[in-house]
Amino acid sequence: MQVLLKQPTEQEPYIVNNYPYGFLRTQIRFYVETTKKGQRFVSQTLNPKTQIWNKPKKSTYSQIIIVGKDEKGHINYVDLSASYRTEAEAKEFFEKYGMYFSSYQLKEYNDIIGMLKVFDKVKFTIRTQKFKHKITGNIIEQVPLFDMKNYIEVDDEGNEINEEKYRQEQKEINKIINKNAVISAKKQQKGTIEEAINTFKRA
Repeated sequence: MQVLLKQPTEQEPYIVNNYPYGFLRTQIRFYVETTKKGQRFVSQTLNPKTQIWNKPKKSTYSQIIIVGKDEKGHINYVDLSASYRTEAEAKEFFEKYGMYFSSYQLKEYNDIIGMLKVFDKVKFTIRTQKFKHKITGNIIEQVPLFDMKNYIEVDDEGNEINEEKYRQEQKEINKIINKNAVISAKKQQKGTIEEAINTFKRA
């Protein structure tokens, strides 16, 4: 992608003329909207009959959005969020597009790196659910829904799983991970804990 040297904002959008609008031609403008929830890529056409801008079309939120032209010359964007990137991928993104970052994006990036330093150390285990028949004791992995009342969920050793206790333990583990991610973001950026929490919410 060929990055626009001046990243478009709502105040200074990138405008394309002679844009198709049914059988007519009009203008379309592109920009990045920044809110407390993050950044969104926005496109908006001008109604050639009324000369009033139509309702804008907005992407889902990302933490960082960089706008440019694709190989066909169309306006497009790339984005970065901690929720679906590794630390290595985030650093690769910075190598490509960091020179175009605004001060807001640079701060957000540093917070992202802080959080990913924690997230990248987290290991996930996917377990196969197992169920034991209350009477026969047979253990199976799939139970017909209508027959669930006759089974209890068990671990690999056949011991009954206290689902409520298990969920609570997972919540406590998640709290510890999230707390450390926020603390790491604060240290990385040397900002306030409130700023780190806001970045975490956007992630």
